[in-house]
Amino acid sequence: MTDALLELLYTFAQGHEIEAILIQNDGYQESERCTRKQEERLRTLLDGTAASVFNDFLEEQKLLQLQEGEAHFRAGFKIGLELSR
Repeated sequence: MTDALLELLYTFAQGHEIEAILIQNDGYQESERCTRKQEERLRTLLDGTAASVFNDFLEEQKLLQLQEGEAHFRAGFKIGLELSR
């Protein structure tokens, strides 16, 4: 399977499947709520420079999580293909 096809499938899954799966997971929703609350608490403690560094960190963390999510998707898809042979 080509990288372009896997990228297309991953993009489709992001837009149509992943959120629907996560919405069904009560633990995910609770974790998301707690994470937002903790982030808000931390932000109240930060001055301008620290807040800027924290924002930069969060942006890099989001990119890392997206890359990891794509890697998990690709691995799962490849395993699925192997199992179907």
